[in-house]
Amino acid sequence: MTATPEAPGAVGTANPDQASQLHRIIMTTRDLPAMPQVAGKVLELSSDPNTSAAQLQQVIADDQAMAGRILKIANSAMYSCSRKIKTLTEAIVMLGFNSIRSLVVTSAARNLYQTGNARNGLKERLLWEHSIGCAFACRKIARNRHPALAEEAFLAGLMHDIGKLVMNLQIPDKFDEIVQIVYNEGRSFQETERSLLDFDHTHVGSLLVNKWKLSPVLEDVILEHHCEDAFSEDKPLLLYLDLANRICHKVGVGFTDEPDLELIDSPSNRILGLDSGIIEQTISELQAALEDEMDIFI
Repeated sequence: MTATPEAPGAVGTANPDQASQLHRIIMTTRDLPAMPQVAGKVLELSSDPNTSAAQLQQVIADDQAMAGRILKIANSAMYSCSRKIKTLTEAIVMLGFNSIRSLVVTSAARNLYQTGNARNGLKERLLWEHSIGCAFACRKIARNRHPALAEEAFLAGLMHDIGKLVMNLQIPDKFDEIVQIVYNEGRSFQETERSLLDFDHTHVGSLLVNKWKLSPVLEDVILEHHCEDAFSEDKPLLLYLDLANRICHKVGVGFTDEPDLELIDSPSNRILGLDSGIIEQTISELQAALEDEMDIFI
């Protein structure tokens, strides 16, 4: 059953002002750069089993920037195709609808991180790099255990911290304060957000994913990705995301750099049981991809 994000009144009821602030953020997400019309149409078509590759190609071609980005990413090491993909139709046929869906959401999410706001800078880049890194690692882990979930795992990694971006856009001064505390005092984002706001990025992120109509499963994963009590074999995406997130923290992809962070004996891997070889390979491939191809996503 889908977990419902806590309503504004259910979060921080001891502080009505902060609960009201969450309500305002929720209500004003309509003012954020929405999912582009073309991306929304592609997601709708890709979910329809009667859609043809030619129909998808026709819709994507209406957004030249998105089409170009999809071709770049399709030819990157992230997808490791055996030959160069030259056209959108080839990309759709070779990668499949699920991969195209991931690429379209990546393009839409990138627009949120690059809104033309003068505030955009290192903070936004670190958030985006962490999202891309986590998406890559999450899909790599899923491919080893449950290949059918690989693209959904990619989206879980990509979108898991999108709530931080929403707060950066909606309450920038407060989010700057949160970042400073995290950076200077070594506290976690979630702990700091809850202490200052009485809610955190998981609540906001799950609401944005709901607005974008991605999937109820992704809403749940984003809402619960810091809840170790929710980890179980029945929630593989949550386990893949937690381990991918820890990998990124261990190698310093994003704000957090924790080289001593435990991976093999982490709560998620105690259930997954991945050996050190798979984890080390994931780290190696992640670092190589980010070093060689991050410019594709910027």
